[in-house]
Amino acid sequence: MPQLRSRRHIRHVRAGKRPASMQAASRRSEQQRYDQGYACGYAEGLRLGQSQYGVPFDGTSIIIPTYNKAELLEQCIASIEAHTPLPHEIIVIDNASTDGTGAYLHRNTGKLRFHIHEHNRGFSGAVNTGLMMAKGQTICILNNDILATPNWLRNLLNCLQSEDNIGIVGPVTNFISGEQQIEVPYQSIEDMYSFAAAHNVPNAGKWQGTDRIVGFCLVFRRDLFETTGYFDEGFEIGNFEDEDYALRVRLNGRKLVIARDAFIHHYGSVTMKELGDQFMAVNDKNAAFFRDKWGNSFNMVQRARETNSGSNLSRSHDFYPTHVAVTGLTDTVYWVEHGTKYPLVGHIGVPIVSISQIDLRGWPTGPAMDAGAARDKWHGQSEPNGGIADGAVFTTEAGKWYQRQGTEYREIISEHALRRWQMENRVQPRTDKERRELKEGLPIIPAPMITAYHL
Repeated sequence: MPQLRSRRHIRHVRAGKRPASMQAASRRSEQQRYDQGYACGYAEGLRLGQSQYGVPFDGTSIIIPTYNKAELLEQCIASIEAHTPLPHEIIVIDNASTDGTGAYLHRNTGKLRFHIHEHNRGFSGAVNTGLMMAKGQTICILNNDILATPNWLRNLLNCLQSEDNIGIVGPVTNFISGEQQIEVPYQSIEDMYSFAAAHNVPNAGKWQGTDRIVGFCLVFRRDLFETTGYFDEGFEIGNFEDEDYALRVRLNGRKLVIARDAFIHHYGSVTMKELGDQFMAVNDKNAAFFRDKWGNSFNMVQRARETNSGSNLSRSHDFYPTHVAVTGLTDTVYWVEHGTKYPLVGHIGVPIVSISQIDLRGWPTGPAMDAGAARDKWHGQSEPNGGIADGAVFTTEAGKWYQRQGTEYREIISEHALRRWQMENRVQPRTDKERRELKEGLPIIPAPMITAYHL
């Protein structure tokens, strides 16, 4: 006897046997609805993204440069996630690793923001890409061989936000050079976390001003980046770029502070150690670049503070020259004169200095200027009475370089600075007697060297 089937089963069977044309029409309808929804969602997301572009969020951008240390990077990020309840974003910049770091980053799309360089651009280059991407009101630059600990970021931010003129804050650790290293009792990572939990009790009495802060962990406000600029990519691979940045921050009148109530674990210069025999060559080259760039940096900072003692906090542009032609990412060339940039119209005919967009935006923009007028100013070295012209570059019997700006003379701190602003062919001999007829102004420092096209 034939087996009876339920009505429900019959309806199910019949529904599964719709004509192929009906099935195709249904699929087309579903695809159309999906496409419409996707288009609407994309348009709305694009609109919201554009409206929020450039609007910082009330949190910290944690920038981690990395190269070929995927396991350490994973540990670092896991420790941040475990011990950072404050609002933050993690930005990883990979310097073309070959150990699977890129695959790890792609697996964590959505949890991390990241960029993978096509080649190794060194620590400064990675930091700069991260700074360009950062959206936080505060920024933390963190080595990939760090383990975050309880209260680490909260204590660093407490210190940073305690005074407006604090520029950079750093923690203490188990392995580093200088004042930030402390003695630790632990022998294992498990014991380290117990030690850190007991150590990281908020205590403003343990905050210490310093003249040097090491780049394994740097915390600063977004506006410090906007007034100080990018890291100098003239420092290759790593070492001395943090010294350079800290010096620029101090030159602007801001403090460096060690928050001794904030401890993080540092495995210690793992990437640099892997250079092996090349380490000393890289270190020596960067040390030489630092000396060539700054000369007597301590004396310069002291003199700048004395010259600027009655003024508010400075910005890097206060230490840049006048009467130079500059350009950023676009084809527009600007003439910089007395703190304002003027778009040039016509044949330029003078050397053009490439600078970052952050540096370019630091000058207010004036009306368009005929390039011929800029050329005349560039070549003008003397006033009608034979005196030193405004904007003229000169040297004296003492062997130093200067530029006149208004009623002041400004010392160009090094030959590197002279060449960075492409003023070496403008130098004319003058006397110290003529220089002393002007009052001393702020020194002229070089703009950081930037190799990336997108900064």
